[in-house]
Parts: sequence; structure tokens; C-alpha cells
Amino acid sequence: MTAVQFHVNEVFDIAARGGLIAVGSTRNGDFVGIPRLRDEVSGKFIHVLGVDHPTPRTRRTGETILVVDRADAEYVAIGRVWIAEER
Repeated sequence: MTAVQFHVNEVFDIAARGGLIAVGSTRNGDFVGIPRLRDEVSGKFIHVLGVDHPTPRTRRTGETILVVDRADAEYVAIGRVWIAEER
């Protein structure tokens, strides 16, 4: 079985939020709950704090919104790919 991939399409740093907002698309399936992700290139674990509520745009595009720890900012960039690991 191929792992679910998350492709970062947009990143927002909203000061009032608890982390960075990563909007992206998934391949090879969807997440169930809060995913455990690793950066495809570096292998670094990405600390996902939560999955945000869908917006009208993400409902239309099928994208997912993740809230990610600011400590991982180096890996939260447009074009990055994160690979889901089984828990």
C-alpha cells in the first residue's frame, strides 16, 4: 500500500493561531485523525498540532488544512511533500 502524501500548496503565519497554517492536497488517500508526517526530502518529523475546519475553498478544491508547530517552519514551505506514517 502506498503512503498518503501531503503536498504543501500554501502557508500562512497568522500570529493569533497556535501554529503555521499549511494548506495542501493529498495523494493516495486521505487522513484519518491527526496524521503523523515526515518531510519527504529530509526525513524530519513534522509536528502537526491539528487539522483545521474546511473552508468553502477547501471543500471545493478538496484540499486539507493542517496546523503545524512553528518550530518546523523550515519544512513548512510551498512545494514540500510530507509522507504519512502509520501509527
